[in-house]
Amino acid sequence: MTTPTTTGGSRQGTTLLGDEDHRQLTTLPGWRAFTATTNAAPDLLPEPQLAALAEANRADYDEHRLDYHTRLAVVGTSTLRQVVHAGRRLTLLNRHAVSARRGLILSGPAGTGKTTAITQFGKTHEAIDRRRHPGVDDRIPVIYVTVPPAATPRMLAVEFARFLGLPLTTRANITDVIEAVCGVAVDTRVSLVCVDFTDRS
Repeated sequence: MTTPTTTGGSRQGTTLLGDEDHRQLTTLPGWRAFTATTNAAPDLLPEPQLAALAEANRADYDEHRLDYHTRLAVVGTSTLRQVVHAGRRLTLLNRHAVSARRGLILSGPAGTGKTTAITQFGKTHEAIDRRRHPGVDDRIPVIYVTVPPAATPRMLAVEFARFLGLPLTTRANITDVIEAVCGVAVDTRVSLVCVDFTDRS
């Protein structure tokens, strides 16, 4: 991730992701980039200062503003707040549970914001975990995967392994995959697993 330098205006607090960065939320680098990215509004330059910018600086300034607007900040609707609140409450109840941990199912028609809601809940959970454990880099508090509705147990296990960056061989059976995933999840203190059933057709 890179933070652009200031050219004719303040840009503090904005983190931009270049095309070379991981952008897939279903990989650990992509998820970490998503949870660490901020999107602060750029400062608007006064007209005289804007007119005085060199052509290259003006293009950079305009590009930065366009980039901000295309990121489309998430609106904290009542539904989104309810999902985050309910999920947060359940994770607190599960903190010391030995068995029968509580889960949350979010359902609804396509295009109603289910993916946005669960990713924002995951982002909130990750931010809280980082505040509780500052300076600890070996934790993976959240796993986020997407699978089609007809996914098999093996497909789901493989997606977990892919998120964690675990190498898989064609000869690995589902037991091998699950044992590897569970071992890493325990070692890295995973406390939230988000499974997004998405129609990829």
